[in-house]
Amino acid sequence: MAMALLTSVIAGIALLSAGWSATNALIVWNLSALVYLAVAWYRMITVDLDGLRRRAADLDFSDSVILVLSVVAALASIAGIGFELLGAQESPPHEKLLGAALAMTTVLLSWAFLHTLFTLHYAHRFYSGDGAGAGLIFPEEHAVPEYWDFAYFSFTIGVAAQTADVMVSSLPMRRLVFFHAILSFLFNTTILALAVNAGVSLI
Repeated sequence: MAMALLTSVIAGIALLSAGWSATNALIVWNLSALVYLAVAWYRMITVDLDGLRRRAADLDFSDSVILVLSVVAALASIAGIGFELLGAQESPPHEKLLGAALAMTTVLLSWAFLHTLFTLHYAHRFYSGDGAGAGLIFPEEHAVPEYWDFAYFSFTIGVAAQTADVMVSSLPMRRLVFFHAILSFLFNTTILALAVNAGVSLI
């Protein structure tokens, strides 16, 4: 996260010093999200089970921070498509295409950013305390889940707003999953509606 924040500062100074614009602000957000995703996924892919238990708390954020970052991700995506819609009305064709590309990039990065945050948070919740695991029951008997398992759980909620074959077995985890599912549904439906409007405006 520190690298993403540093990227935000550097990109913000470079792009916004010449004057604020919606395009520059979205580029700063996209660069920051991309750096965060690269670092987070590199750590998740390369860590072993013992490392997961040690790093879970270090890679995680508090519930309030997750809430703020999730809302920022949603707003950034909506702002990206909204900016493209406004700019597409009277812009030449090449600018319309650039605006559409920026909006799509913002949506994809924000979507991946949101569910990666929840992936890390589920892992932390599961391995918090004595490290025995709590709140989620995976289908394999005596399962010892890794980051891929939590990513599967998180991104399943992201695409379908449901938990599939993983059971939720505690009230705190159920609350978190409820919030995640509602946010995913609102995020997906809102972005889909805006994307359709963007496509129509380009046509």
